[in-house]
Amino acid sequence: MEVEKIKLSIRPGAAENSVEGFFGDRIKIRIKARPEKGKANKELIAFISEKTGIPKKDIEIISGKTSNLKEIRVIKNSSASICSMLIACCNVVPDGLVPDKSLKR
Repeated sequence: MEVEKIKLSIRPGAAENSVEGFFGDRIKIRIKARPEKGKANKELIAFISEKTGIPKKDIEIISGKTSNLKEIRVIKNSSASICSMLIACCNVVPDGLVPDKSLKR
């Protein structure tokens, strides 16, 4: 088993859940849920699980639970990059990156 840590910038209260590219060194993700009583954090974990196929129990917010700037830890069975999987789901492809169409959107 491998562990991958990923820095995120989260925008709660969005019209839909989506990966929007990069914000500095962080992946920018929009989440529909409002940041009330942990709802946005739960929806964030469910969204990442859906897009990567990683079980929710293997995704943990390790810093920023009450902030828009978060860091997650993902326990995974393969060497595939979770960061790359999320960027492949991006609505706006960052310059120089080509999304892998074989990954789930």
